[in-house]
Formats: sequence, structure tokens, C-alpha cells
Amino acid sequence: MEAARRKEELERKKQKLADMRAEKGMKNATPAPKAEGDGSSLRHLDHDKLLESLGISTAPSPAKQRLDEDMKREGFTNGDVQKDGALSNGIVSSQRHVASIGVGTELSIGLDVPSVAVLASDKQQETVAYNKETQTSGLERTEHPSGIHDYYDPLFVEGPSFEWDEEFPVLSYGEGEATDDFSKEIDDVYTHRSVIRALQNFPKGDVGHNATALQQHSVEEDHDRHHLPEMTAEQKQEVMLTEDFRRFFDKASRVVERALAEEDSGTDIFVDYKGENLDTLGGTDSNDIKVKPLRIFADEKSTSGRGISCLGISPHFSELVIASYHNPEEYSSEPGGLASLWNLRFKKSTPEDIFRCHSALTAVSFADFHPNLLIGGTYSGQIVVWDNRVNKRTPINKSQVAVSTHCHPIFFSRIMGSSHAHNLVTASSDGRICSWSLDMLSQPQEFLDLTNKGQTKIPITCLSFPMDNWNNFLAGAEEGVVFAGQRHGNKPGVVDMYEGHFGPVTSVAYHPSHDTSEFSHLFLTSSYDWTVKLWSIKERKPVYSFEAFGDNVYDVKWSPVNPAVFATVDGTGTLDFWNLNQETEIPVLRVPIEGAPSASRLLWTPNGQQVLVGDNSGKLHVFDVKEVSGSRTEDLQQLDRTIQELRQRTQVTEEAEAASAQVASTHSLLDRLAMS
Repeated sequence: MEAARRKEELERKKQKLADMRAEKGMKNATPAPKAEGDGSSLRHLDHDKLLESLGISTAPSPAKQRLDEDMKREGFTNGDVQKDGALSNGIVSSQRHVASIGVGTELSIGLDVPSVAVLASDKQQETVAYNKETQTSGLERTEHPSGIHDYYDPLFVEGPSFEWDEEFPVLSYGEGEATDDFSKEIDDVYTHRSVIRALQNFPKGDVGHNATALQQHSVEEDHDRHHLPEMTAEQKQEVMLTEDFRRFFDKASRVVERALAEEDSGTDIFVDYKGENLDTLGGTDSNDIKVKPLRIFADEKSTSGRGISCLGISPHFSELVIASYHNPEEYSSEPGGLASLWNLRFKKSTPEDIFRCHSALTAVSFADFHPNLLIGGTYSGQIVVWDNRVNKRTPINKSQVAVSTHCHPIFFSRIMGSSHAHNLVTASSDGRICSWSLDMLSQPQEFLDLTNKGQTKIPITCLSFPMDNWNNFLAGAEEGVVFAGQRHGNKPGVVDMYEGHFGPVTSVAYHPSHDTSEFSHLFLTSSYDWTVKLWSIKERKPVYSFEAFGDNVYDVKWSPVNPAVFATVDGTGTLDFWNLNQETEIPVLRVPIEGAPSASRLLWTPNGQQVLVGDNSGKLHVFDVKEVSGSRTEDLQQLDRTIQELRQRTQVTEEAEAASAQVASTHSLLDRLAMS
């Protein structure tokens, strides 16, 4: 019923409009006598009657009254409004009336009444306008050239989604065509005092010039509104001391430093090694096939004069290397313990991080299952733990010095076990192997004292575990003996010993093959006696002795990719590469280290393409050795034959030495008989 009533009312109004058009046509055909007085006043009166007959109020609206008051107060008169209706582009439109249509919004009606409509500069808004022509046009929708739509078109009135207004149904908006936000914007335009002030200051010149000036005025107002006050020196200092600023500055400076050092624009300089997403961050592979020195890592301020005591590579990021350093030079003001985190991926010459502690570091390693933790063993026997997420260089945790812990320098520290069950294993020269939980370093969970046949503690200098085996181990000692033992079992402790060196053992290395491999029983040792020896845990005597050295041999490591290749460093500053399948008397490649310092530590990268060498001057040398360590399918079979040949050669040598000793003994006996 309501819809039918409204439709009937609409039909009546249409009929009334048609009658008015017909009456107007008759008036135009028959000239009417001029009325006395001003003709514009009569036309204005006719228009008012016409609007009132349509149900539109001609009384000034509250918004119109507020606008007039603001214009008078600011000295802005009607004479300032141009007759062409455009004081500026879309800013002032000259109309002659403002009518209230009952929806809380004021709309300009083209009946010669001045009004102001200001459009926002950031988005295109629609201004609804009514004029005399559109009220008497046909049923086709018209559009103003400036983008103003005629919503009085009957096509909109008859639409099924049209939302009728109770008081003024003819001038109502269609559904969705007028919103509360739009009404509020129109109302704000009429009541905003800053617009009036801006219009007052603009000259009556060119339309485009005035529009540009108004936009610039609006931008200046926005700038003044959002301008931040200047901070005092105290406020700046307070911000710089906050944890967030330090973290931001540390990360930003590291990225900028990488960008300045890199020439390749394809290198990812935004790698964050303090994050936890380890799946998307990987190591660096060298594409250079030549054998050559790549670079040298050294920090003149912190590492100069400190010998490198230990090297470790991250299991999570193979380009990150941690190096620990001995005590500084005499009379140095630097603290005792120092460890630097170097990055093999970038060409930057400074470390990623620097960690310090109270005592000189003798061992260092990454925590296998904790990507942000680093573990150090000190000369005093304490264990220290750093976290690279914490904005400080000192340890976040450390062990205590007690009877149940280490009391001598620690030469081995490594996380052993699986991701669900693992412990920190350490060994020191006091002959004790301890197992720790990283969450509680006050005392070890268990410890094992290694003793020899005389029940005296063994001064351990190095330790090695086979691949995927956390129970069996090999321990080198100061007396030149290698001890084989086990952490658990029926008889934990020393189970065998291998004698052959005549000086302290500096390094021991299990072959990097699995327990099921035919080479898992092999291991190498280096010593102060200028030799490197190849052993088998099945034999108490060396399989072979490599003696082409001119000084103490400080470290030996197997290649992780070629089962027949290993490398050594010695006191002459030489890096030697050995390939058992090619040559056993001399190294296949001998690389002198720049400056000929005493080389103390050696480390292969997991991909076997680079070797890192630390020297006693605090420098870390990086070499590309891809060509040397390249593996072939026939290397395993050939290595097996080589081992057999070395055994036979060693046996022949031992027999010759025994025969020579027998001859010497016989000659000595004959000499004594002759003397008697």
C-alpha cells in the first residue's frame, strides 16, 4: 500500500510539472505586460512560489546563515563573487539559492542565489546541483560538464533501489547515492572558517591560478600541522640509549657496510643472522675453480698480536666462522678473552660480532641446536655462553670454578646428541671430560676422569669423536700418546692407547665417514715432533708417518668431500695438502701463508671448497681449494688400495729398522768382545 501511495503521489507531481510546462509555453507565446518595479524581483517571487508548490522550503537554512555571517565577519562580500560563477576551479560556484532538502545536506540550486562549494583536493567529490533547466527537462539523465550529476532525473526517481524521503520524496537520493559521510563532508565545507580566510586572501585573477594557490595553501597548513618539534640534546641522548635504537643502528650500519664493500648488486646484503628462519638462509658456495688465497680477516684494533687458538663454523650458516684468540700482548688494556664472528659471504673487513670474557679463550664452537648461542672454553677452566641476540658482548651464562668442574684450560667444547636430547661435552688438560646442560652450568650432569695405567690423570690436549657416534672418542695427550675411550658402557674411560709420537699431540681427527664405512677406523694425529701419523683403531702402531715438515705441526684435518685428502699447518707458516691416492712422501700442494707467520689452526668449510687458516698474529686466511679437494667416484676404491700399500710399506720399514737394530746390536756385542 505504501509503495502504491508513493507511486500515485509521484504521478500527481509529474502531471503537475507537465501542466506547469504547458502554462509556461502559453506565457511565452503571449507577451505579458511589464510589471512595475524590478523584473528580477518578480521572477524571484515566481520561483519561490514554484518551489513552495513543489514542497521545497525557500527559507534560508542554518548553514546558509552561518556562511553569510562568516563572509561578513571576514570582509568577504557578494560583490567578490564573479558573475561567471567560478572564483576558482571548483571552489566557488555562483548559484542564487540554497535550499534545504530534508536529508541534513545543503545543495546548490541554480536559481541565481550565491553559494560556495569547496571540493577536496585529494579525491574527486560529486556536488549535487539543481537548476531550472534540469527541472523542466525530459526523462534523459543529464550531466554537468564539470562532473556534477543531476539526481532529480526521473530515471533515478523510478529506480527500484531508490530510497524515498518522507518529507521531500521527489528530491530524495537513490539508495547508496548519498551517505552520512558525504553529508558530513558537504556540511564541513560550508562551516570551515579556513576556507573563507583563504578565499579572502586570493585575488580575483585567473581561475587556474587561484585553484593552484589554494592547493598550495592547504599543503602548507598540512605541513605545519604535522611538523615535529625539534628535539633537545637530552631527548636525543635518551633515544640513542634505548635498546630499540641500538638494535636498529647495529643492523642498519651492518647493512650499509656490506653495501659499500660489495660490487655485485645481486648479493643479498640484508641477511640477518640473528633471525630464526633458518630454512631461507643458507651458506656460500665458491664458484672459483682456481686454487688461490681469497682474503684475510683481521681487526687491527682487537685481534692484532693475538694468536688464534680455535676455529668453529656454524652448522646453520656455513659462511659464519667464529675464531677465538689467545691472550693479548703484554701491557695491553684489552680484556683477556676475545672471539670474533667473521662472514665468508661478504667482502666487509670487520667482524659481524665481537664477544669478550674474563679469561683467554682456548676453545670455541657454535651450539648445533641453538642458532643464536656460541660456547667458549677458557684458560681458567670456565665455560662461557654468548647470545648474539643480546646487545652486549659479555657472556649471558658461565660455569663456576669448583672441584666437580674443570680447573685447567679447556681444549674441547661441542654439543653432542640429537635435537631432542643433547648435551655440551668439554675436555680439559686436567684429564676430565664433562657433560653439561646449557640451562644449568653450575655443575656438570656427569664427568669422567681419564687415567693411565698408573692411575694418574691424563693431560688432554685434543679430543675427537667419530661421525654420528657420541660415546667413543680419541684423546691426545701431552706425553705424545693417543688414548681411546668411551663415555658410557661397562667400562667407561680409557680402553686402549696408541704410542708413536715423541712430543705432545696437538690434534687428532677421526676420518669423516660413517661407522659403517670401511674407513671409519682411520684417524690422523699431529705433534710437536714435526710429524703427522695415520692410524687405525684396530692397530696400536701407526699405519704410516708423514715427515715432510720443517717445524711443529699444529693442526691436521680431513677433507669433508674427498676421503683421501687432508690438510696440515705448521710453525713455518705453510699450508700443506696431502692426497693419499696421488702422493704419500710429500704434499701434493704447499701454500705459503702471507708474512710466513706460525700457523696455529685449520678448518675446512662443509662444502670442501675453502680452507681457513689462523696464525699467531691474529689473522684468519681464506683459501679457495675446490680443485684440490675435488672427489671422484674411484677415490674410495683407490684409497683402500693405498692403505694396503702403506701398511706393507710400514711393515717393510719396521722390518728393515728391526734388522738394522739387530745388526747394530751385533756389532756392539762384537766390539765389547774385542775389547775384552
